[in-house]
This record gives sequence, C-alpha cells and structure tokens, in this order.
Amino acid sequence: MPVLPESLTLRGRGVVLRDWRDDDVPVFEAVCGDPDVCRFTSVPWIYNRSDVLEWVARVGANRRAGLGIALAITQPGAGTALGNVNLVRFSDASRTAALGYWVVPAARRNGLAVAAARLLCEWGFAELNLTSIELAVPPDNIASHRVAARLGATNEGLRRDSHEADGRKWDMTVYALTPTC
Repeated sequence: MPVLPESLTLRGRGVVLRDWRDDDVPVFEAVCGDPDVCRFTSVPWIYNRSDVLEWVARVGANRRAGLGIALAITQPGAGTALGNVNLVRFSDASRTAALGYWVVPAARRNGLAVAAARLLCEWGFAELNLTSIELAVPPDNIASHRVAARLGATNEGLRRDSHEADGRKWDMTVYALTPTC
C-alpha cells in the first residue's frame, strides 16, 4: 500500500480538491439515493447525518491505512463541496489504482469531473509513481464515457460481471490512463 499524505489540497484546472470535512455533510443530501452514485460507491442510499459523518470518517481511515484517497471537489473561492474524486484499489506493488468520482446533480455537465479527475491523476502519477490508473464505467453511463474520452483514457473493453453491488453483478467498460494521457 502507498504512503498517503495525512492531509492534501490540490489546486489547478479550475478546481480545488481538499480533504472531506464534517461540515460537508449537507452536500450528500443531493446524492444519497442517486443510483448513478450509490450503486457504484460507498455513499449511503438514504441521507442520514450520522451515516454521512461515518462515511467522512471512513475515507479518512482508508487514507491512513493506505487504501485510498478521497477528496472533495470544490471551486476556487468557494468552499462548498460539489463532488468527490478518489484513487482506490492500489495494486500490491502500488503501481496501479482505480479512479472514481461523483458530482452533485446541480454541478454536472460543466467539466468538474474531468478537471478533478485529471488533477488527482496527475498527482497520483507524479507523487505516487503510479504507472496506470483504471476507470471502470457502466456501459450505460454515457456521461462517464465522455469523461474518460476527455481524459484521453484508452478503452480496454468490457469486463463482464466485474462489479458487485446489492447482490447483483455489473458489467463495466474499463479505461486505462497512463502518465502520457
């Protein structure tokens, strides 16, 4: 597992990525129950303040354990969280990771996911010496396929039954990002 920083703020590409805080809890009201977020992430299905606080604590604990790094997506000059971007599932040799993200509905379709993903991936390649970052996208998630294309990711094809959630298996289109993307 990689050694991840205790705290991290990244600025650039029109976004600020920062650590999640307890006062970010209200942003989850907009995504709890959103099937495009909840079925593929650990975000609670039902908005409950204590469950969201537990989520914030868990992403911090995962970072300390070297299991992943999750950052709130914000815009310069505004501290309100508008989404999440993360690197998780580091390989045994810590050379590869998986990218994930979500954006609240009101902030979608304005490039935040692309900017945040690109900024975090650049950091992962430079600071963690990752050689590849994988992005797994449900075949019907057109917006995330567009994000992958805008990131310059290579489509590696369909991976059948590669994601399991709620007792169901999902096919995923797998994309790869490299430092040269």
